[in-house]
Amino acid sequence: MTGSPDRVTVIPPDALAQMKSFPLHGDERLQNKLLWKSPGGDTIVGLIQMAPGARDVGHNHPSATQHTWVIGGTVSIGGVEATAGSYAFVPPGVDHETVAGDEPVTMFYIYQPFAPKHDHDHGDH
Repeated sequence: MTGSPDRVTVIPPDALAQMKSFPLHGDERLQNKLLWKSPGGDTIVGLIQMAPGARDVGHNHPSATQHTWVIGGTVSIGGVEATAGSYAFVPPGVDHETVAGDEPVTMFYIYQPFAPKHDHDHGDH
């Protein structure tokens, strides 16, 4: 889903529940729902749902950051436990494995390419 650049886009819970997901890395126990992609396709926002005990094998993103908010469940990200309400930041190039605990896990994530320096001034933000 890509929102219109000139208006706010809201996906209500019932529509979000009906959105198709796809297996992450071909594993049916790891489901990914893409919520938004930048026009160039490099920045991605989505939801990952993990079955109890599911494991996303160790990997890294050489030139991108990953921001993750755990919405439900308990998960280990890079060997560090994160419970519902936690935020995890994975810097570029850092190996990390994600392992779900004994209950289903839902995570909101942003995958964003790393830019070594800003190409414009952000002012106060």
